[in-house]
Amino acid sequence: MEDVKRLGFPLLIIVLSAFLTRLLETYLHGSFVHTLMVILIVSALFLFGVSLNKSRKKRSNAVFKKVVAILVVILMLFMQLGYFTLPIMQNVFTLIGIDAFYMNMLYIFCGYLFVD
Repeated sequence: MEDVKRLGFPLLIIVLSAFLTRLLETYLHGSFVHTLMVILIVSALFLFGVSLNKSRKKRSNAVFKKVVAILVVILMLFMQLGYFTLPIMQNVFTLIGIDAFYMNMLYIFCGYLFVD
């Protein structure tokens, strides 16, 4: 039963976020839909990362990791939405080769780090 709960929660997040994405694409039209889709995707990736780190015992109560994880998610979200750009971050991402796929992995990692 424990495995069903541990593995079912990430699966539920995947299914619900896919369903919400489909609803947004089908019923909403306008310029704000793209922004809403990006926010939904980032939230789903972050929650998926959180759900992967559902361990029974808590490792630490450090607030610093949580704050850094949230700040990185917000910074990357605003950069992805185009609200502001940091040329040095874009240069580093280009140098390392981070594109949209790897940014999604960073969102998941930040969700995992938030719970750790």
